[in-house]
Amino acid sequence: MADRRLPFSVHDDAGEARQGEILILRSWQSDVKPNPAAAFTIVLSEQPLPEGETPQLSANVALCAPVRGVRLPAAVSEAAAVYGETAPAEPAPIRLSRSAHQAFADGTIFAPPAISITSREMFTGERPTPRLETLALQLIRSGGTDDGHWRAMDEALSLPREPSRTATPEIIRTRLRALLNRTAAGAGGAPAAAAIERLAQIADGAAPAAVTAASGTLADDIAFLRCLEEQPAAAAELSRMRLYLDGAHPASRNGELAGDRALARELISFVTVLAQPHRLEGIRASFEMFRAAYAVAYVAHHEAYVNDAASLGTDLEEASPGAAALRRLNTLRGLGGPLGRAELAAYDRLSETSELCRAEDLEASLRGQPVCPSCGISMEGRVPTVEAEQTLRRLQVALARQQDRLAGEAVRRILARGGERLQRFVEIVQAADVAAMTRVLDDDLLTFLDELLSQPLSPTADALAVFEELVRAHPSVGGDDVDGVAETLRRLLTEQLEAQRTADPTGTATFRLATEPLARP
Repeated sequence: MADRRLPFSVHDDAGEARQGEILILRSWQSDVKPNPAAAFTIVLSEQPLPEGETPQLSANVALCAPVRGVRLPAAVSEAAAVYGETAPAEPAPIRLSRSAHQAFADGTIFAPPAISITSREMFTGERPTPRLETLALQLIRSGGTDDGHWRAMDEALSLPREPSRTATPEIIRTRLRALLNRTAAGAGGAPAAAAIERLAQIADGAAPAAVTAASGTLADDIAFLRCLEEQPAAAAELSRMRLYLDGAHPASRNGELAGDRALARELISFVTVLAQPHRLEGIRASFEMFRAAYAVAYVAHHEAYVNDAASLGTDLEEASPGAAALRRLNTLRGLGGPLGRAELAAYDRLSETSELCRAEDLEASLRGQPVCPSCGISMEGRVPTVEAEQTLRRLQVALARQQDRLAGEAVRRILARGGERLQRFVEIVQAADVAAMTRVLDDDLLTFLDELLSQPLSPTADALAVFEELVRAHPSVGGDDVDGVAETLRRLLTEQLEAQRTADPTGTATFRLATEPLARP
């Protein structure tokens, strides 16, 4: 049962009043039964749907679910005619609290596939007044029965005259064939081809509902082809408007602009132009108002994007020596496995996408297309600053680990035998001077280091003697003997170090386990 069932009416594309209803529910229930006589039903739920649940809805029913629980008012007022000579400045069928308005904007609209309005577009604007009339009109057009499709097509074929209301599907198919024969040869462009294909399927016997779920789409297809024949200039202009609006996507945070786009897109109707050609001027004005506001917002977003990209490019350029050094150090097999490979791949990708846009006179170009012709960013586009910061930080960590490996005590002793050039390189590594390391780490030095680090180590005679004594003390080792073996090894090494300190009290006692590989001449 509905908690509140409220009447609500709008005027359809033909100017006919269509009665529907708004259901206000505490929460969605599958047993809610819309009025079968209603032309449309809009359900507003005060509670979000459980995660993963998708309601089963009829073709002319839409459910608006908030992202969090809200409280809704108890009454609505009738909407004024949307397609009259003068549309009201502020249709206000229902007013919400600002928190409820935002909760629905962040929520979801569950509706037939033909419904194009989003929750962000429907619940938008500074004043919390949802665009219920737009959703109602789209539900009316979605039809859901072949009768609705045939009626809509009959009206579009008859404009500006009144439809016969008695035309059979076969009569409408005959009229469709005649329209297609007149327009198919001369029509051009993808929109015309798509409209011709849909209507040709119906003319050849397909059921309208099997071709598309939206009766308004079929009526608009017919009106589009008729406009191409009867008003080619208007048809071309409306097509350009639609193409522009379909490519213009205001940022989700700019709800007012998104709402203006939805309204402008809603007004662009070939049916309207066929029935009332003088309405073209109003459609054009609505489009131009949106395009002007959109261009200002897009240029501001583009400028901020370019500035952020320039800053990112500087950061990546400054990190270039470190990335280059890490790549080269990763080729040294003697240092162990390569480090930071994922970060280096991310660095390369970020470098490719941080190119600065060189577009000039962007505002003028936005009259012809809704995005920058040079970089093509959308208003939702963002410079990956956070990802870049994380990538550069991880690159530094990987490079530091490779430097630690290279500057480790064992490696330092090996490199110390390589001559003055290698000694200088070790000093640079220990100083963590990335720029200097990149300069001296040329191909020749890199090859030498790779060979040097790859040479095997040999045990010293003293180490072999210690190992022989360890073997005598522990010829076999079981699980219970590990501590004893470790204690014996500790005693043997301590004796060796004590013997060195006795022999040379001023020196540093060091017991060498392995010989160093010979340096290349």
